Amino acid sequence: MNSPFRTFKHSVLALSVALMTASAWAEPMLQLDIQGGTYDNSTQSILASSNSFSLYAYGLASGPKQVSLADNFFLSISLLGVAQPGGNYGSFTVNGNTINATSDMIWGTPPVDSIMAEWDPGDLSSHGIFPAYFKEVGFQFSAANKSGLYNTQNDSGSGPIAVTPLGSMYYKRFDFDLSGLTPGLSVHFDLYNEKFTKGADIDVDKFAPFSHDAEAHVMTPIPEPETYAMLLAGLGLMGLVARRRKGRAF
Repeated sequence: MNSPFRTFKHSVLALSVALMTASAWAEPMLQLDIQGGTYDNSTQSILASSNSFSLYAYGLASGPKQVSLADNFFLSISLLGVAQPGGNYGSFTVNGNTINATSDMIWGTPPVDSIMAEWDPGDLSSHGIFPAYFKEVGFQFSAANKSGLYNTQNDSGSGPIAVTPLGSMYYKRFDFDLSGLTPGLSVHFDLYNEKFTKGADIDVDKFAPFSHDAEAHVMTPIPEPETYAMLLAGLGLMGLVARRRKGRAF
C-alpha cells in the first residue's frame, strides 16, 4: 500500500516533469539571439549593441518540435535602408568571409528561388522588410553544440547557457562585423529551412517567429584613442608652425 507521503512525492514528480515538458514545448522550434543584445518591442527583434557581435541560431533539441540534424537551415542577412536595386554600400564579414553590398546579394524575398521571379505564397512573409537585398548562409546544426533552453524574446542577449533538465537547444554561431557598411543602414536576420515544392520552386518550410528574429543598426565607428592622440599631435604641430611663421613676419 502506498503511503500518503509516497503518493504526494510521486504527484510532485509527475507535476514537475509535466511542467518541464510543457516549458520545452512552449519555446519556438527556431530562434535567433545576439549575445549582449537587447529586445526592441517596436520592431520585435533582438538588437545588436555594436557593429561587431556574435549571433546565435537556435533549434530545439528535444520534444515533439525538435529539429533534425539532417536538415539544411538558412540564415538570411538582409540590408535595410536601400529602397531600390542598385548601388554600392560597402561590405561586411560573417565568420571572416567578406560579403559586398550589394554585388554579393540578391534583391527580392527569401528563399533564393530559381524559377519564381517574384514573391509566391511559399516565400518568407514581407513583415515590413522585403523586398530587400539579402544573402542566404546555409548551415546544419551539430549535436556537439548545445545550449540550455531559454526564450530569446524574454531573455535576449544570453548566448548559449548550461543545459538543464528543462530542455536543450542546438546552436550555430555567426560572428559579424558591419563596420565596413555605410553608416545609417540596418541589417536584418531571419532563420528558416527550405523545401522543394514544384520542381525548382523553393519555399520556406519552418522559420523562427518574427518576434524571435534579430537586427543590427550600422553605427558610425568611434575613433580609437590612438587616433585622437595623433589628431591632437597634428593640431599641436600645426599650431607650432603657425606661431613660427607669425614670429618671422615681424
